[in-house]
Amino acid sequence: MKVGLILHGKKPRQKEIEQEFHAAFAHDTRRVTYTEFAHHAQDIAKSYCNDEFDLIIVSGGDGSLNDVANGVLASNFPHVVIAIWPTGTGNDFVKTIPTYSSFQAMREAFMNQRTVKVDVGKITTTEKQQYFINVTDVGLGGCVARDMKTSRRLLGSFLTYQLYIVKNLLIYRKKKIQFQIDEHKGEATVMNFVVANTPYFGSGLGISPDSDPCDGRFEVVIIGEINLWHYLRFIPKVKRKQRIHYHKIHYLSGKKIGIEAERPMPIDMDGEFIGFTPFTVELAAQVNVLSS
Repeated sequence: MKVGLILHGKKPRQKEIEQEFHAAFAHDTRRVTYTEFAHHAQDIAKSYCNDEFDLIIVSGGDGSLNDVANGVLASNFPHVVIAIWPTGTGNDFVKTIPTYSSFQAMREAFMNQRTVKVDVGKITTTEKQQYFINVTDVGLGGCVARDMKTSRRLLGSFLTYQLYIVKNLLIYRKKKIQFQIDEHKGEATVMNFVVANTPYFGSGLGISPDSDPCDGRFEVVIIGEINLWHYLRFIPKVKRKQRIHYHKIHYLSGKKIGIEAERPMPIDMDGEFIGFTPFTVELAAQVNVLSS
């Protein structure tokens, strides 16, 4: 078996993780590569795939997983199995597709073919195309992602995320959009428009209770005019992954979603700010993910 490990070049404890990896996969062909710049994990994953590796393990969070999925799908061997060693700040994906707490358990799971096929969405903007595996949203969430990008997160990921939500709830103004979900067209005035492949984003916010990353569709959550009081009232339910019954929040689903806005709205993709509307999202592929 050929197995590759991608480690974050600037995070602590990476050498310890590397040692554990070598011990667990001692009888296999293995390679370890440290990231050196933003989105380097995408290039590394593509290289591993083209070298016909069987398993890629990424140490990181949702952004690192997103990079690896993009690298795998850009390669000549997109059927490689991906595994997550969760060391990120959010780790929302593994709340839906659980992972393993030891490399030995990962190896045993791989040998026993404990994998799932996870849907991947393709986002197309006026500037780029790229894939996402967890959640993408426009509006308030894009503003928060843009703030998080430059934050030092001294309060921890969840509290910092909450701080920026509160900040943007106070200053962000809803926008009018035109959207299309499969054959259905509509208009709405929104604070946030969420396209979810999995239920969680924002370090544990279960925004989309009905999402299943293996069901061949996306869940859409349209959030209209809400204020700080609404958010504080609803957040316990969101944390418990429950639907919110409020006339300004709507739940839909589909395979292809398009959005145009009266003014450009920032886009968040798996915790990263990636640009502005207009954009389309469509079900594009699947990747193999190791799961417990």
